[in-house]
Amino acid sequence: MKERFPKAIRPRQLEGLALARKGRRREAQEVLGTLYEEGERDPETLGIYARTWKDRYAESKDPRHLRRARDLYAEAFQGSAQDYYTGINAASMSVLLDELKEADEYAARVEKIVGTEPVTGDYWKTATVAEVQLIRQNYDKASELYDAAVALVPDALGDHGSTWKQAQLLMEKLNPPPEAREKIASVFAHLKP
Repeated sequence: MKERFPKAIRPRQLEGLALARKGRRREAQEVLGTLYEEGERDPETLGIYARTWKDRYAESKDPRHLRRARDLYAEAFQGSAQDYYTGINAASMSVLLDELKEADEYAARVEKIVGTEPVTGDYWKTATVAEVQLIRQNYDKASELYDAAVALVPDALGDHGSTWKQAQLLMEKLNPPPEAREKIASVFAHLKP
C-alpha cells in the first residue's frame, strides 16, 4: 500500500504504531518523526508519536522523554480541542512531570468534553472520566467512575490492567490519602494474583 500510495498518511501511521507495539520504538519514532517534520500534526499522528516517547520514558526514566511526550499530546490537543484522548494524556504526563497546575488545567478542559458521569457502553471514555477526576483529586468520584468502567466490561482484564497501571502512576505523584488510594485499589483487586 505504501508503495502504491507513497503520500498516504494512514499506512505510515499504522507502520509507526505497529513498530511501537513490537517494542521497536526508535524505528517507530523515525517513521512518525518524518511525518511530523513533513507537517502532519493531526491528533492521530501526534498521539502515536507521543506514545513512543512515553514508552521510551518508561524504559529510560529520562524526564526529557516524558516532556517530549507531554508536549506532543498537548500540541495535538491544542490543534483538536475535542480530542479527549490527547487531552487526558497531556494532563497525565503533566502530573508525572510534577506540573500539577498544568495537569489540572488540561483535566478541566477534558472534563468539559467527557463530563463527570459514566458513559454508557464505552469503557475507555468512562475510564477517561475517572482519570480526569483522579487528576483533579476528586478521589471518591474517581473511584466510583473506575468501578463503573470495570462493570461495563468485567472480563476485559487487559484494559483494566492498563487503567490500573496508569492510576497507580498518577497516585504516586498525587499522593492521595491512604483511604482514597485503597478505595481506588479495591476496584482493581480482581487483577491481583
